[in-house]
Amino acid sequence: MARSNITEQATTSTDSSFNGEVEKTEKKKGSLSTAEARREYQRRYYQLHKEKAKEYQRQYNLTHKKKARGKGKVGFSAPREVVRSTFNTTDLMHSPVEKTLKMLEQIINGERFFTM
Repeated sequence: MARSNITEQATTSTDSSFNGEVEKTEKKKGSLSTAEARREYQRRYYQLHKEKAKEYQRQYNLTHKKKARGKGKVGFSAPREVVRSTFNTTDLMHSPVEKTLKMLEQIINGERFFTM
């Protein structure tokens, strides 16, 4: 008889806990998950503020200029400017002999400067 009482108690305790779990899952089905709720909030916010965002973008485009863009590189020529106008000692020491002679000629002719 003691055994039958223990099994009856065990089945009743699991049945009540099982019913509680079913009720919890049914409640969750009606509510949204966190990610779904965020997406829904963002969608509603966008719908409410769409006109304001469009007006802001229009004003921004009026006050800020875009870069001029060409179609491809046809007809575009940008002459390359010489950026460096000086040579230093390491340039002369670490370059090949022919290039060093050209550098020295440019320094002597006054085309380039020499710095230490």
